[in-house]
Amino acid sequence: MKVEESTENELEQSEMKVEESTENELEQSEMKVEESTENELKQSESSTVMREKKEIYLVWEDVTAVVAKNLGKGATRKLLNRQSGYALPDRIMAIMGPSGSGKSTLLDALAGRLSSNVIMSGNVLLNGKQRKIGNGSISYTTQEDFLFGTLTVKETLTYSAHLRLPSTMTKDEINSVIENTIMKMGLQDCADNKVGNWHLRGLSGGEKRRLSISLEILTQPYVLFLDEPTSGLDSASALFVIHALKNIALDGRIVVCSIHQPSGYIFDLFDDLCLLSSGETIYFGEAKLAVKFFAEAGFPCPTRRNPSDHFLRCINSDFDKMASTLLRSLRDSAVSVPSNFETSFTTEDIKAKLIEKYRSSEYSINTRKKIRQIALINVSSLHSR
Repeated sequence: MKVEESTENELEQSEMKVEESTENELEQSEMKVEESTENELKQSESSTVMREKKEIYLVWEDVTAVVAKNLGKGATRKLLNRQSGYALPDRIMAIMGPSGSGKSTLLDALAGRLSSNVIMSGNVLLNGKQRKIGNGSISYTTQEDFLFGTLTVKETLTYSAHLRLPSTMTKDEINSVIENTIMKMGLQDCADNKVGNWHLRGLSGGEKRRLSISLEILTQPYVLFLDEPTSGLDSASALFVIHALKNIALDGRIVVCSIHQPSGYIFDLFDDLCLLSSGETIYFGEAKLAVKFFAEAGFPCPTRRNPSDHFLRCINSDFDKMASTLLRSLRDSAVSVPSNFETSFTTEDIKAKLIEKYRSSEYSINTRKKIRQIALINVSSLHSR
C-alpha cells in the first residue's frame, strides 16, 4: 500500500510539474508572439506613416486668378499674378498680407473653392495629381464657425463622426477617434459643455474655433486649409489654436492657413511664409528667413519689432493714405510737422522694389528648384507603381 501510495504521489507530482512547465512555456510563447506582433504592427504603422509623409506634396505653379468687374463688358481685375510655391508635411505655412492682398483667394485656389466668376489658370497638384476637395484628403475650415448651439462639444463631434467616417469602422473605433480629437485640440475640459448661441451661454471664441477645426480633422485629411483661424480671438486663444495646428502638422500632414497680422509668438510657430500684396508674391520661403530677405532688400526689421508688423508696414498701401490724411490735417491746423514724418519711400515704391528683389533672389530660384524636385519625385513614384 505504501509503495502504491508513494508511486501515485510521485505520478501526481510529475504530472503537476509537467502541466506547470507546459503552462509556463505556453504563456512565454504567447507573450513572445504578442510582443513580436506588437513590434510588427508598430514597424508597419511607422513605415506607413513615413510612407505617407514622404508622398504628400502640394505644389502650385503660375497660378493666376482673374475676376470680371462688369458682367458682359469684358473688364477684369487680376486677383493673383503667377503664384508659385509648395507645401510639405510636418510643416505649417502662413499666407500673410494686408486686406485685399489675395490671401483668401490663393487659399481658395489651392483648395479648389474659387467662385464661379473667378477664372484661374496654372497648376495645383497634390502628389502630382489634380486635387479634389471633398474626397477626404483635403479639408477646409472657414473663417466663420457654423455650429449648433444646443449641442455639446462631444455630441457635435459624435454626430459628425458617424456621418463622415467610413461605415466599416466599429463604434469603439469611432469613439476612439472622437476622444483622440478632443485631446489633440485641448477640448477635454469643455467636452460636455454646450456650444451656445445668442441666448445660451456656451463656449468661448477660441474653443468654438478649435471645435470647428476638430470637425475637419476627424477624417484625418492629408491637407488642412484654414481661412484666418485666429480672426476675432485674443492673443492667448490665438496662440492655443496655432499650437494645436502645429501638432496636427507634426502628424505628417500639410497645414496651410491665411492670417492677417500675427503676434511675434505666433509668427515664430510658422515654418513657411507666403507674403502677398495686391496678388503679387513679396516673399516665399522659410518664415525665419523673411527678416533676412527684407534686410537684403534694404528694409531691415528694427530691433524688438514684431516681424509681421514690419512686413505689413512695408507693403500695406493703407499706411500711405493714412499718412497723407494725417499730414494734411496737421498742416490745416497749423501744427508743425515732425521732420521724420515724411519718408523718402512710399509703400508703393517699397512694394515694387520688394517684388523685383524677390523675383531675382535665391529664394525664388530655390522655390522653382524645389517644385521641379517634387515633380521628379512624383514621376518616379508613379513609375515604381
